[in-house]
Amino acid sequence: MPHSASSPLVSVLMPAYNHAAYVRAAVDSVLGQTYSNLELIVIDDASSDGTWEVLMTFSDPRMRCFRHETNQGAHATLNEGVSLAKGQIISILNSDDVYSLERLRLVISVLSVEPELQAVVTQYDFLDTFGAVVKDAASLAKEFPDATKGIGDEAMQISSLELQTLSLLARNYFHTTSNLVMRREVVSRVGPFRSYRYVHDHDFFLRLSILAPVRMIDESHLGYRMHATNTLSENPAVTVTETAGMLTEFMLTHEIHCLRRYHPAYAAVLAYLLETFRGYGAERLMLFLALGEVAGSVNYRALTPLFDGYTNAQVVHDRVADLLLKDRAAQDLRWQSEQTTYWWEEAQKRYEQLSKATTEKDKSGHALWEANYACWLVEQELAVKVQELSVKERELAVKEQELWKLKQDHWAVNEALWQAEQDRNFKNQQVTWLQGHSQDLELALSELHTRHERILSVRVVHFLRRMYAYFRKHISDQSK
Repeated sequence: MPHSASSPLVSVLMPAYNHAAYVRAAVDSVLGQTYSNLELIVIDDASSDGTWEVLMTFSDPRMRCFRHETNQGAHATLNEGVSLAKGQIISILNSDDVYSLERLRLVISVLSVEPELQAVVTQYDFLDTFGAVVKDAASLAKEFPDATKGIGDEAMQISSLELQTLSLLARNYFHTTSNLVMRREVVSRVGPFRSYRYVHDHDFFLRLSILAPVRMIDESHLGYRMHATNTLSENPAVTVTETAGMLTEFMLTHEIHCLRRYHPAYAAVLAYLLETFRGYGAERLMLFLALGEVAGSVNYRALTPLFDGYTNAQVVHDRVADLLLKDRAAQDLRWQSEQTTYWWEEAQKRYEQLSKATTEKDKSGHALWEANYACWLVEQELAVKVQELSVKERELAVKEQELWKLKQDHWAVNEALWQAEQDRNFKNQQVTWLQGHSQDLELALSELHTRHERILSVRVVHFLRRMYAYFRKHISDQSK
């Protein structure tokens, strides 16, 4: 596909780490896109489970693969992918997730007609390890915060960018870097992904949202896979600690007008954030982190997070873990770890159901095979019988022809016998007639001889005798 404003080159970045079971489906979902003007950059972050071997089975010229000798982390791998990208549009897909085949075509069409947009995300489904949907986008959307509705009428006095940011402060409803498609210049404005292990995506989304509009397409075009090795399931305490540090730094270093006391929506925004921040189980830590910095002059834009030292301290991790266990409010709302656990259990149930169904299907399939085999044997026997019957029919036809010929011969013999009988009867009649006449002639000759013996001359008598001899000879020949 040639380069044009409506069909720019899209660089899809895929950081991969120990996803040998899922990476083939991820790559296939990119290479199979209906939008074909793309390149796929896959960086294996020192996997140890065969991920690299799976990647080496692909030969599509649009795909480039790189490999780290040591693990660098998702943020560093993504930044490396951005530096390698050639496209005007950058899209990200983690190696255990999948795109719908229409995703890039749809997103590029939106970016093409709305040049003010800097990034696009879509709704998404949760998938199990086999790729089956365990929770669809409609169900997930009900759990995402909406600042416009949450703040109420005062939301009319807040800019669209700040409403977008408030929704992301309340919860990362973009959910994953796999959901991000952005123009290349966004990275120059927002900066690189930073060195968070668990919330590098949320941190980047917040910095993006305060600068540029992001469109959420209200259709699911991404499958987010739930499995036992999802990153968020590793250590809930560290996840909450990172979240608290990241959110506190963002609020201290970015101007959000509706969070200033002079803003007419200030109270409504505080109430909204007070309710939603409890969902992280980190509001207390955020308070102390903020208090520790608010007295100073905060003007921080370094690559290293502002609270990196605090969030990496083991004593802080231990305290957050203790709060998560003992604080009832935190227990009720520590959804980040519970989501992964719950959907992993759901995936296991689906696996068991699928295994049972597969077993039943195999049994039914075997019974069907046996029935089909029995039918095949009957058909074979029937075919043999039909063949034997065909041979018998041909033999019978030959016999019928032979019988007809014998009948023809019999008719010919009978006709010949009848003709011979007719000839014999005719000859007998002739013999009878001649015999009758010869007797009459013999009698006449005798009488003539007696009466006129003396009168007739020797010559006449001689003639009559010759005649008599002739008739005798003739009668003798006819009798034969």
